[in-house]
Parts: sequence; structure tokens; C-alpha cells
Amino acid sequence: MPIVRNFIRHTSAAGLREYFSRKQIPVNGVDWSQDHPTVVSNVIQLLDHLDPNQKARLTIDAERIYQMADEVGQAALLSAVSPPAQLSAMPSALERSRWVYLHEPDSFRHAEDIRYADQYRHGRNWSGYQVEVGLPLNSDAVSLSAFKEKIRSLFGLGDKVKIELFERTLPDEDGNEVDVVQVMVYQEGLPDSYLEFEGEDDIVSRIRRPVSEHAITYSEATGVVEVVAAKRERRDSIAKAFTEDLLKQAVDAERVPLRRYDLQPLMTEQALDWDVEDGIESVQLVMMKLKDLAGEGRVQIEVPAKSQMGLHTYAQEHFGEHNPLTSGAFTPTQARINIRFQPENGVGRGKVLPVKITMPNGCDLRSRTERERLIGEKYLKRWGLLEEVQQ
Repeated sequence: MPIVRNFIRHTSAAGLREYFSRKQIPVNGVDWSQDHPTVVSNVIQLLDHLDPNQKARLTIDAERIYQMADEVGQAALLSAVSPPAQLSAMPSALERSRWVYLHEPDSFRHAEDIRYADQYRHGRNWSGYQVEVGLPLNSDAVSLSAFKEKIRSLFGLGDKVKIELFERTLPDEDGNEVDVVQVMVYQEGLPDSYLEFEGEDDIVSRIRRPVSEHAITYSEATGVVEVVAAKRERRDSIAKAFTEDLLKQAVDAERVPLRRYDLQPLMTEQALDWDVEDGIESVQLVMMKLKDLAGEGRVQIEVPAKSQMGLHTYAQEHFGEHNPLTSGAFTPTQARINIRFQPENGVGRGKVLPVKITMPNGCDLRSRTERERLIGEKYLKRWGLLEEVQQ
């Protein structure tokens, strides 16, 4: 049980004592007042004496707690727990995850739902749809019942369907947090069988009905509906039912192309070229944020204002042989490129269009004029930083 041992080793003595007490798993003989290494050693020695059900419970709990201790899980927990300040004061991600798991189980499950939606966002199990901005979400009992019945009839699965709604925030394409409603759809699946021991050596067949889950997020402010589900046809059907029953719109939602940004080409110095007819005077990479592949830290490199030095030249001068752009130990997470236009009528200084790109799908071009968006997207595609995929 490697994950159980890791959970025990990285949890404080007080946290372990609280966990085993609340879960009623006996660890008799442990002196919780001893130093942490001694407590850990004593608890691990007792694992072999637990009965199979207790071991299974401990393994499942450790897996769920550990899963929410990564970056995506921590962001989800901070979104689900109010106020989040009490979590921020805790000494580690694992302690935050363990505390919410024990003290706020409903919030923990909501955080798992948030993590599910965010983990697959803009991936192969995701589809985005655009509807009219400002449509209110109808969450009354009649609307929810109609939506539930439609989901029940769509996929030929089991009869049981559960719908849960909660409010949260979600970063938009500009990197700004927007208020959204997340709708979780749980549907009973087709029956399946598995073998299980009964008694000492009898093997029996058991029937189970697994539950499939789908996530929907909706922002009234942007009119964006996002659906996470395994199959594209299923996502289209869910979006249609959601739009008809909860947004009261008869027309199909417009599919949003899948936009993927890749900042890896900027890790090596390359010419960011442009076409003269677009009225561009210069293009300069001025900032990059990098994440340590080992997960131990982050670095931001930014060319000083008014400097004409390229970012790669600047990084090499300041970091030398420890240059994070060439070390192979970092991966890019954000970049800013300044596109300077020729001055109008040849007078004064030209306007600068700063383009900020955040992995994997953030770009602030949406907040620009239509001309700026068209120019910006043209060159992001040319430089290999943007790909649009029809879903």
C-alpha cells in the first residue's frame, strides 16, 4: 500500500490521530505525543494488523485525499470551501486536503466535481458552446425535472439520474475569474457483473450498476456552456437539453472551436516575423513565466520597460549557464508579446498591442478590438503558438 504509507509519512501526528479517530480505525498503542518519525513508524507497523475492510477504507481515503493535493485539486478545494483563508493558513497541500475531507465532506465532494470539470477542460472529453449572453439559468423544480427526464431518455442507460448545482468561479480565456454555475449529472449505467469471494473459498457473481458522471458549467456573463463527457455526441445532446430546459432556448448552441496554446516554441530564440501590409513596426517577446518540471518553483523573466533587448539575450546575460530557458528543467506557463504598430500618418509613436498567453487556453485577445484580434490570432498561428481544432 504505497499510497497509504506516503499519506502517513506526510501527514502530521495530530492529523493522523484525528483521521484514525474519526474513521474509527484502531491504532492501539501509538503514543501521539512522540516525535513525528516515531509516530509514523509505529502507525505503519500496525497496518498489517488491520482487517481487510479497514485496509480498504484507508486505501480509498488516502487515494482521494492525495488526488486533491495536486495543483488542480488545491484550486478546486479553495473554490469549494468558504472562506478559503482557513485553508491557506495550513502548512501543506496534503493537510488542506485531509482537513476538508474530514471536516467538510460535502465541500470535498464538490471540489472533486470541480477538479473533474477542470482537469478535462479543453481536452478530448470537452466541448464548448456559445449561447446568447445574459440568459438566466432556470433552476426551479419544473425545469430541473424536465432536464432530468431528457437526460434519462437520451443514452439508453439506467433509470436513476441525479442533478446537482452549485456556484463557483472559472478562469475565462483572458485569465479573469468569472462566476459560473456547475451542473453535475450522475446517471446509473448498464448492469455489470464481477466475481467476489464469499466466506472462505466460495466465489460468487455480483451485479452492480456503475454511475457515469457529466459536468456542465455555464456563465451568464459570457454565454459560454462547457460540457465534459466521454463522447462528443453525448456532449452535444447534453448541451442541447441544457439549453432547451434550463436556458429556455429552442435554437442549438453554437460549438466553440477547441483552442490550444503552446508556448514551447518560445523557449528557443526565433524570429517572430510579420507582414508589412499589417502596419506592424516591431514584435518583441517581453515576458515569460516558467514552471520547474520538478514542481519545486517558478521563475518569471521580464525585459525592462523601454529596453530593446530580446528576452533570450536578456536571460542569457543575467542567468548565464543557469539560464532557465536553456536548462531543460523548466516548462513555460505564460508569455507576453508586444506587437508595435506603425504610427498613424507617420506622426508620434505607434500603438502597442500586448498579447498575454496563458497555458493551456488563456489569451487576452478577446478583450481587444476586432482588428487587433484578427491580427493577433493570425500571428499566433504563424508562430506555432495557437491551434484551433473543430470538435
